[in-house]
Amino acid sequence: MNMTQTVIGNPELEFLFEDTSFKARQKSEVYKQLSKLYESVKMLIPTQGDIVSAEYTGISANQLVFSVPGYKDDIRIEDRTSESKYLKNVNTGDFVDVLIINVDNNNFFIKGSIAELYESRAHQNLKSLEEGASVTAHIKSINPAGYDVEILHGGVTLSAFMPNTIAGINKLYDPNSIVGQTFEVMIESYSEQEGTYIVSRRKYLQSLIPDVVKSLEYKVPYDGHVTGTTPFGVFVEFNECLTGMIHKANINPDWADRISEIKPGFEITFYIKEIIKDRNIPKLILTQVLRESLWDNIKNGQVIESTVKDIKPFGTLVNLDEETVGLIHNSEMEKIGRMKFESGQNLKVRVLSVDRTSRKIFLTVV
Repeated sequence: MNMTQTVIGNPELEFLFEDTSFKARQKSEVYKQLSKLYESVKMLIPTQGDIVSAEYTGISANQLVFSVPGYKDDIRIEDRTSESKYLKNVNTGDFVDVLIINVDNNNFFIKGSIAELYESRAHQNLKSLEEGASVTAHIKSINPAGYDVEILHGGVTLSAFMPNTIAGINKLYDPNSIVGQTFEVMIESYSEQEGTYIVSRRKYLQSLIPDVVKSLEYKVPYDGHVTGTTPFGVFVEFNECLTGMIHKANINPDWADRISEIKPGFEITFYIKEIIKDRNIPKLILTQVLRESLWDNIKNGQVIESTVKDIKPFGTLVNLDEETVGLIHNSEMEKIGRMKFESGQNLKVRVLSVDRTSRKIFLTVV
């Protein structure tokens, strides 16, 4: 029971508030009792920035009201959605943590906030996340530079932004396709000035690649969509985080002569032909045609008819078939006493070695 409740309803104590004579109050036995009562009550002084455990007492005058024993007044919070959403499972009489954001001692008014407290804790938690940890994000809308994002963390919603360049493992063929979606992202940075996190979906997807590659199977059909084409093949994104290439020699015969008509976003079915693991991100070779090629059976010492593809500073590249390229290194050129060939020239070559990990074939001229 607070002091006001003790006085009101007690005729002897109410007399003190009606009598304007200070001396009369001093002489009164009731005054002495009241003085003792004040001395027995421990008064607490709230301070801006304090976090206190307060009892929720209800709503009054569009304010959420919380009581703390020892305070001269209740803590009041504006009844806004941003605040009341944290009280969905709170009943009258329950205790919750409240942040004191302003104290008006002259008018005995204490202003608090639950939202600011929860958001502050969420910020601290996000900034202490371990490297490689992800958070859940909801894509609200799109603009020319990227996406307005909500981070959903610890029961709190925080503002974020995702540049369109890191919204996917590749450039999104349909930028609007992820609006309204909720998925995992990683935090790139935090702008103190804007109060906004910069997040990356690409970084999260890249973290999945090693485990997803391990799960791939040969001779099992996969579905994906085209991200781009070149004169020599088609690039395909699949399993959300993987990208591979289908060489023109391995494209469905119905499309082999119409690669230019294949557009980003086309759905396509294919098989895993080869996985090259000599780099941080494995290189995936795909095919729509289940058949063996020269690469599948090539052996050291094998003699093959080839065509010069390109002349490089380190040697001569030759086509062994439509999808297989080998190298005649400059050191081999010196051995045969010849330093240059012409592009398109036909050569008979012998296989010196095959590095299947990096898909490299080293040759010499017969």
